[in-house]
Amino acid sequence: MADIYLAPLRGITDNIFRSAYERRFGRFDYIVAPFIPMVLGNQVRDHHVKDVLADKGDVRMIPQIIGREPSGFLLLARKFADLGFTSVNWNLGCPAPLVAKKTRGCGLLPHKDIIKQFLDEAAPRFPIPLSIKARLGYESPDDLEALIPIFNNYPIKELIIHPRTGIQQYDVPVDLDKFEACLNLSKHPVVYNGDILSVDAFKKLTYRFPDIKGWMIGRGIVRNPFLLDELRKYVNDGTVPAASDGKTLSAEEASRITGFLNDILRICKDRSHPINILGRMKEIWKYLGEGIGEWGELSKKALKCKSLQEYMAIMPNA
Repeated sequence: MADIYLAPLRGITDNIFRSAYERRFGRFDYIVAPFIPMVLGNQVRDHHVKDVLADKGDVRMIPQIIGREPSGFLLLARKFADLGFTSVNWNLGCPAPLVAKKTRGCGLLPHKDIIKQFLDEAAPRFPIPLSIKARLGYESPDDLEALIPIFNNYPIKELIIHPRTGIQQYDVPVDLDKFEACLNLSKHPVVYNGDILSVDAFKKLTYRFPDIKGWMIGRGIVRNPFLLDELRKYVNDGTVPAASDGKTLSAEEASRITGFLNDILRICKDRSHPINILGRMKEIWKYLGEGIGEWGELSKKALKCKSLQEYMAIMPNA
């Protein structure tokens, strides 16, 4: 079976989420952490990389850097190498307008000259292998396709492709034809990322792209925490579960989700301000309420909470 990766969802899939999820639902083959901005100055301190410190030495963990300056990138990459990580990812995919307008994330994709200059300067000095996570482009879906012949000239470990543009965010269907064009052009291994929200969606993708190196899932895992196990069961014995929004959770399944949420809550209470904790839990419930239909009403209540105390009052065993 191709590897399954956890996608970097900023504000959600940090170390707290990752450790709570894997305790309750199983381990991913690889994890790409939410991006870390380049550091100003010439020294990386632990607080700059605090999200991945607890994962040091875990060969499944791939820290991600956003930015365009070779010196700043290499400074962070050396820190990750010192911490025992075996690869680093360059973010060319973040669609957030405030990021893209600064020519970072997917906003860098139209600028082939800047990307080539970065690789010319940095590639010979990478302390650990580089992977790239990218969208099809910023405004044009042709940006990445034009870049892949450039990428083919450098020692890139793998290319992770989300087949939408930055300005599309998540509002239109993924463009599988463009993904296939990029896949066929790339000399490097390719990982697919985008809209793997169910086993049925995964089944269709694996049928069309049988030789893909890996599959990256993010929103699908937050919507339905059982999805990782469901995908592996499908690969092993062909089992296709009922749609998560149409099934009834067993007592054991409900207990696992509740335990997962409460694990996050417990860890956060020792580290964060209550208003930040509430925001984090609401972000998770926004997705969870979509994926587990019978919890839709509980999700609506959670999203309306004005305080952490109010949230805890409506949550089972919180």
